[in-house]
Amino acid sequence: MIYRFTKNICILFYLIFLGACTHKPGKQAYTYKQPGYWYQLISFTNNDKHLTPGYAWVEAVFQTQRDSVFYDTRNEMQDRFFIKRDTSNKTNFLKLAVSLSAEGDSICVLIKPNFFFKQQFKSKVPLFCEKDSVVKVNLKIKKILSETQYSELSKDIAKKEQLEIEKFFGSAQKAEQAKDSLGFYWVEPPAGSGTTTAIAGDMVTLVYSGGFINGRIIDVSPPDFEVNYGTPDQLIKGLNYVIGKLKKGQTSKIILPSQLAFGQNGSSNGSVPPFTPMLYKITITNITTHEAD
Repeated sequence: MIYRFTKNICILFYLIFLGACTHKPGKQAYTYKQPGYWYQLISFTNNDKHLTPGYAWVEAVFQTQRDSVFYDTRNEMQDRFFIKRDTSNKTNFLKLAVSLSAEGDSICVLIKPNFFFKQQFKSKVPLFCEKDSVVKVNLKIKKILSETQYSELSKDIAKKEQLEIEKFFGSAQKAEQAKDSLGFYWVEPPAGSGTTTAIAGDMVTLVYSGGFINGRIIDVSPPDFEVNYGTPDQLIKGLNYVIGKLKKGQTSKIILPSQLAFGQNGSSNGSVPPFTPMLYKITITNITTHEAD
C-alpha cells in the first residue's frame, strides 16, 4: 500500500512538472519578466541556497506550444547542463531565470520562438515552431554548486570525456595513435591533392560542419565562409590548428577535445555542455595569400 501510494505521488509530480506549461501566457498564471518572457514557479523548496553565487546544475526540457519535446538536456547534453548564476544578466532569459531560483525549484518559462531560437541555438525558428506563439521551457534546479564543488565535479567529467574519446576509437592505444601533436585527433586524415598551405595573414575559405561524436550536427559554417588565418577568436582554437595542417582542396575529419573546442564551461548559449569533445568535418576550398593583396 505504501509503495503504491509513493508511486502515485511520483507519477503525479512528473505530470505536473511536464504539463505545467500547458497554459497560455497570462497575468494570473505567470509573471512577466525582462528580457521578454513569462515565468512561473511550479514547485519550490525552503532551501537556503536561494540567490547564492556559484553554478546551477539544471535539467531542462524544451517543448513546442503543443507540448512536443524537441530538446532535453539529460539526453542531448548528457546531463551536463551547468549555468553560472548571475542575477545582473538581464539579456539571457535562461541564465536570469535560473539565477533567481533555489536548489530544488521547478520553473516553467514561456518565451517567443524567435527570441528563444536566436539566443539558444543562434538560428531561425524551425518549421515545427513557426506557427507557435511561445516555446515552453521546463527547468529543474537539481543542485546549486559552489566554485569548489563545481571544480571537483569538472575533474570527474573531464575523465569521462577522455574515456568517451577512447571509446570512439575503440581503445586508448588507438586514440593515442590518432592524436596529433597539437592535441586534436585525426578521424580521417587529409584527403585530396593540394599544394598551398595557409600562413598567418592569408584569407582562407572553408566549409565545415561539427557536432557531438554521436553524430548530431550543431555547428555549420555560413556560405562562402572566410577567415583571416592567424587572427584570434574567429574560430574555436582546434579548427585554427587544423587549418594550418591542411592544403587548399583537402578535406579531413577530426575530433577536438573540449580544451580545443568549447572548454570546461561549454558554449555560451548552452548548446554544448562542459567537457564535450566535438567531431568536425572541414574542407579548405580556397587560400588567398596576403602577398596577392
